[in-house]
Amino acid sequence: MTLRDWIGTFREASSEDLNNDLERGYEAALLIQTLELEYYDDRPIRLDLEISVPRSLQATILRKFRAALKVCRLSYESIKPNISQLDSQEYRKYQLIETIVNRYTSKRSENPPVMSRAPDPLPRSLLGVVDNVRRQLDPTSEATLVAGFRRRRDSTLISLKIILLLILVPLLIQQVSRTYLITPAVDRFAPELPFLSYPKPQLEEQAVEKLRLFKAEIEFDALLKGDNIPSQEDLQQALAQKAELLKEEADAESTHAIKNILADFAALIAFVMVCIINQDELRVLRGFLDEAIYGLSDSAKAFAIILFTDMFVGFHSPEGWTVLLRGIANHLGFYARENFILLFIATFPVVLATIFKYWIFRYLNRVSPSSVATLRGMNGSG
Repeated sequence: MTLRDWIGTFREASSEDLNNDLERGYEAALLIQTLELEYYDDRPIRLDLEISVPRSLQATILRKFRAALKVCRLSYESIKPNISQLDSQEYRKYQLIETIVNRYTSKRSENPPVMSRAPDPLPRSLLGVVDNVRRQLDPTSEATLVAGFRRRRDSTLISLKIILLLILVPLLIQQVSRTYLITPAVDRFAPELPFLSYPKPQLEEQAVEKLRLFKAEIEFDALLKGDNIPSQEDLQQALAQKAELLKEEADAESTHAIKNILADFAALIAFVMVCIINQDELRVLRGFLDEAIYGLSDSAKAFAIILFTDMFVGFHSPEGWTVLLRGIANHLGFYARENFILLFIATFPVVLATIFKYWIFRYLNRVSPSSVATLRGMNGSG
């Protein structure tokens, strides 16, 4: 390995460590913000402040707060010397970590203190502009820009790779295992093990209906050709052959459910294994998705939210849920009962809509108020 390769490997390792520290600190900062919002009315957390929760829960909250604050401080100290290597999205995450660390920094006490949220001497936007100018005039800005571009490129490639693995590997395992392992085994042992076959009443009804149509087709063909209608004996013989064929089809179809279940289970195991083996890549994928989502404009975010809600909880969602439930029931070998489908459509979308509105009120309204305003304007609700 040449010196350049060693240097490149060291830079990649350093970049990965920096990204991991940033993600850990950002998650800890978000946890502290969530605790402030849910239990302290969006105020700084104080040890001497009584909140309307049991003491055991308050102790748990303070324990989580101390651990998260420690992670934020460690991440802040490790990222601060390398701040020039951060891109715009990563710099916003760093600013959140810095805000949390500064809020709970006290010179008088080691305990997590209270810091008043007094306004800064200068607007944050102006400070950001000055900092951007300083970074652009830095002699190492070109190398930093190239390093950031390479890191984003590597992040994109790794994200695409893990997405393809999460999709293709389970699908391939499902199809290969069903075709070459599960189907031969089930067909071999199904006659000896009755529980492998799912007796479905609708199969018998479909077979009877097909047999009735077959008899009508025989009589209709005879009338069209001008021939005599087959005798009762010939008709009964033809119906017996058709019934035997329909029985074989029903027996084969009755084992489809157990084959699908076993194949789905194999695909689930493959999916879990891919997630376990590629944990580092999943963290990179999470950062990539965060950057892609937060990089959207407010109008794009509002459009995506409206599309999601109209698709799953909107006016036309019952038809989609009906098709989805019937498909799942047929895949698993269950009878799609109309009463269950109607009850599901009457309750689940309502619960989903309630959860979504609560998410907008508690999270999105704090993270991106402009997106909420755009969403309300696009919905026509003011």
